[in-house]
Amino acid sequence: MFPPSSSPALAVAQSADEVVHREPFVVEGRLLTESPATVSTIELTDRPQSELTLPQLSADTANFHLAANDARGFNDTYALRGLTNTPIFGDPAISFYLDDLPLGSGYTFPTEFVGIARAELHRGPTQNTVFGRAGSAGVVTLSTPEASSLATGSVRASIGNYGARAAAAEVATPASGPIDAYVAVGYAEREGFIHNTQLDARVDDKEALSGLARIRFRATDTAEITLLATALRARDGAQPLVPLGGPLFEVSRSAEGVTEVDAYNAALSAAFTTPIGRLTATTSVTHWELGPYYNTLDFGFAELTNGSNLKQRLWNEEIKLVSDEGDKVRWQAGAFFSDGHTDGGFVRQFGPAIFEQSTYRIDQQILAGFGEATIDLSAELALTVGLRAERSKKEMDRREIVPTGNRYVRHAESTALLPKTGLSYALAPTVQLFATAGAGHKPGGFSAFTGNAALAAFGPERTKTFEAGVTHQPSRELSTTFRAFWYDISGYQIERSFATGSPAGDDYLVINAPKARSLGAELEATWRPVTGLSISGAFGVTQVELRRFTDPYTNISYSGKQAPYVPVLDSSLRVNYQHATGFFVGGSVTLTGRTYFSENESLMFGQRAYTLLGAQLGYATARYRVTLFGANLTDERYYSSISPGTFHATPGAPRTYGVEATLKW
Repeated sequence: MFPPSSSPALAVAQSADEVVHREPFVVEGRLLTESPATVSTIELTDRPQSELTLPQLSADTANFHLAANDARGFNDTYALRGLTNTPIFGDPAISFYLDDLPLGSGYTFPTEFVGIARAELHRGPTQNTVFGRAGSAGVVTLSTPEASSLATGSVRASIGNYGARAAAAEVATPASGPIDAYVAVGYAEREGFIHNTQLDARVDDKEALSGLARIRFRATDTAEITLLATALRARDGAQPLVPLGGPLFEVSRSAEGVTEVDAYNAALSAAFTTPIGRLTATTSVTHWELGPYYNTLDFGFAELTNGSNLKQRLWNEEIKLVSDEGDKVRWQAGAFFSDGHTDGGFVRQFGPAIFEQSTYRIDQQILAGFGEATIDLSAELALTVGLRAERSKKEMDRREIVPTGNRYVRHAESTALLPKTGLSYALAPTVQLFATAGAGHKPGGFSAFTGNAALAAFGPERTKTFEAGVTHQPSRELSTTFRAFWYDISGYQIERSFATGSPAGDDYLVINAPKARSLGAELEATWRPVTGLSISGAFGVTQVELRRFTDPYTNISYSGKQAPYVPVLDSSLRVNYQHATGFFVGGSVTLTGRTYFSENESLMFGQRAYTLLGAQLGYATARYRVTLFGANLTDERYYSSISPGTFHATPGAPRTYGVEATLKW
């Protein structure tokens, strides 16, 4: 809340400045995994609802890229420093947490944020000594708002072009008593960007209702219980797919599809203050369901219809014990267990003739123990050591209905012992040097889209890592962090299609490139030169090379080629100014470098570099805020993702704009 003596407009300016404030960096008592050495923080307060999305988060963060298919996460590919997920059948390279709730596979991640105040990107495979569900490339944590001593709330509504309409509300009870609660709900819809000339209709419309609730009970001064629950109901039109090389927002086909998603997540956490540290135990369940989902693709000579149903259910247990921050040796340790299954089914047909139909079930168990400790070797030098041990077990049961009616079952298990060593050195009171060496692991699995049992299995991906950098924070107004990294990767997982001579023609598989290497660097900076003005920027470069990889069917070597889905560079710049009278203005620009979507660096399946420009203008007081906003103001034409196997792609959103009003109390 704002002090009564300040004017409402000045209070908003001061509050906005405090939201992005960072205290001067202090080496003593800080873990590498909690500092700017490895963590990038994005504050989401007071951003328009249209910017509260996962694609926008990735655009604001160096070396983090999302190849979005605009189907509620289905088939999306995430890349961080050259490490990627395979969209459907592999484990995520980047894992997600909502407070203490771990989410499942990449397609289950929230693409839009409701009730989220802050996002943090924890970079590098060595984050696996801190998190139970740890991605092979890093972890994104999404945080609900901190509890306040007073009751607070807000409502917001917006309208825009393409028939966009959105509304959201949140309310929080005061945290002065033993119980506090926070609830947020959101609704959004828009018309489609793509026009089907044959049906004379926009076909990729969207509609979603989502909610989040958190209840916290402080049983005693040393015990706290938290219940967190989320829900999503999305009823969208067809996934926006257009033929490569044709118009970006126009198709001609006789039928269209739908994309319907329902998701429910819940976590119950108990935290206790003990003589040796804070103990937290979390039990969580996640449920994500896609279906019905189908689309129609025009190939000129015929139309291909694809239909899928996909469900994932997980039960997770995580226990963590974290020492007091003031201890001479700061440490944390934990254990993680996850048990769940994924059920899927798909059908493909040309016209009325079904040529492929099957169902599958994949059961998976993950068991991990993890921990790390940091000790001050001197007043300037701190040493961090950590270790993670994990085991993954999977079983797939695939039943084919068309064309052959066969069935096969496959089992796989992979284990890993992942050490970590890090050093932090205070070169000066405001300068920290850091270096970390460690290892990462992404389990193997199965590709359920192939009827060839000999091709279904793929092996684990293992990474040896080294990174180093420097953080400089000479004042509260300026902070810069530079990082460089080197990853040596064996078993690099790639999803692609191969000609196998099967009755279905091509099979979609996950395969392993024996050797790959990722090199790169990133620079992040924030600067507040005068009151009310904030400037933040990020720049990243990544060169991920398939050092040894030969197509096993054509015997063509792709050694030395760039791995798919990874831009060669990206950058972002965001400038915001809040005047004491309440008027504000802001702008953002993001650049995404050339990206290939096939391992042969084909220009046909590549996206050239593109730049997106956004802006905001408005007026705010302590109680209300009115914002005019726009995105992709230059109407840049580009693909956000390309599917080489179907010669289709997802176009990035065209120019959008609108107005949003917010009322707070």
